[in-house]
Amino acid sequence: MELNCILVDDETYILDQLAELVSITPGIIHKKSFDNAYTALTYLHENGHVDVVFMDIEMPMINGIEAAKLFRPYCDFLIFVTGHTEYGAESFEIGVDGYLLKPVSEVKFIRQIQRLLEAKSNEPSVKNPEAFLLIKGGAKHKYISLKFDDILYIRSMSNYVRIFLNGMDYTTYHTLKHMEEAVRERTEFLRINRSEIISFNHVKQIDGYRIILHNGTRFTVSRSYKDSFDQFLRNRLPGPGIR
Repeated sequence: MELNCILVDDETYILDQLAELVSITPGIIHKKSFDNAYTALTYLHENGHVDVVFMDIEMPMINGIEAAKLFRPYCDFLIFVTGHTEYGAESFEIGVDGYLLKPVSEVKFIRQIQRLLEAKSNEPSVKNPEAFLLIKGGAKHKYISLKFDDILYIRSMSNYVRIFLNGMDYTTYHTLKHMEEAVRERTEFLRINRSEIISFNHVKQIDGYRIILHNGTRFTVSRSYKDSFDQFLRNRLPGPGIR
């Protein structure tokens, strides 16, 4: 298992140091660095979920404490990296997953990643290779079983998803990335934009990058997903020489 991460800090040399720590730590990959929270949020909004966000607290425009709630829908783990000890209690009140003091030592950083990997491996899996998807219900220890064949589409609603069937829908506090992993073995599902996965079992018509389901629901494939959409269609066209 490997985690991916982004780094957010207004000091370039800190970003360089954190990137170096990530590069020597097993189990984690550096995707991108940002010098402010707004640019990082824009990136996540356009490109989707990451496993870990490492973020400074005292930054211009918006500080880490204020930004934490905005980042939550886009990551599994949020780690503060700061030179200030006084934010510890407030940080854990808002539910951060770690608090590293600058300068960050290699040993402490590696131990933090090991804890995140362990937590990730212990998460209940929603993936099921059979004919149904098991999701968390609204109450503790409550689960709902949905047949894959009945699912029309799945839509992200910030920090939860809605799963639409004919005439009903279910809300569950998984991320869209979790849902994407859960349906990965099912060839009828495809993510077409940053917020929607559709089932081609229920597609009536495709017109360019516009999709219509049998129930009339319409979707648009976003620009960043057009290549995977085109490949999905090519792989399913009959006859030699079509691809």
